Amino acid sequence: MKTICTTNTSWGGTTRMVNALVEHLGIQAPGAPASGPYGRAFPTPQAMAAAPAHFYKAVAGAGYRGAYLKDLSVAVAEGRVDLESLGTTSRDALSDDDVATRLQALPGVGPYAAAHIMLMLGRYSQLILDSWTRPKYARLLGRKRPVSDRTMVRRFKRYGPYAGLAFWLFLTRDWITDEAPSYSWVQP
Repeated sequence: MKTICTTNTSWGGTTRMVNALVEHLGIQAPGAPASGPYGRAFPTPQAMAAAPAHFYKAVAGAGYRGAYLKDLSVAVAEGRVDLESLGTTSRDALSDDDVATRLQALPGVGPYAAAHIMLMLGRYSQLILDSWTRPKYARLLGRKRPVSDRTMVRRFKRYGPYAGLAFWLFLTRDWITDEAPSYSWVQP
């Protein structure tokens, strides 16, 4: 659900959608503030399925994604879709290509979203190709022009089942500093 909320929008848009879902449909933790998204769990498929279709546009601000969120939550709540099995089925029983195909059959899940979800499932073969990763890759290579998706996939193919992870680590390498972390809480 959260990944669907990242498609064709800014990070701020994603945050607003997810916060609205949590605030209005999530279960409040004991002692948590009465209003706002803090202290609430992400809503269950049942809670999302029970919300009226107009909630997703009017309250969550999900736009066209609203129909996907509603349809997917209803399918999961009714037991027609078992998302948990995608994360627990072994690679011998279900290949990465099979998982990608099953994910892309879900409402609102295309190649980007499938690759993103697969990375979170510990299946690292797919490259997450979107409006942030494409230009970031070109910048890291010192290119002013974009690099084709086919070229990026080919360049990372040598990493086999870890191609997507290698790609992600390459893109985010500047997120780590060269400074050694301070572990002041560790006793010598």
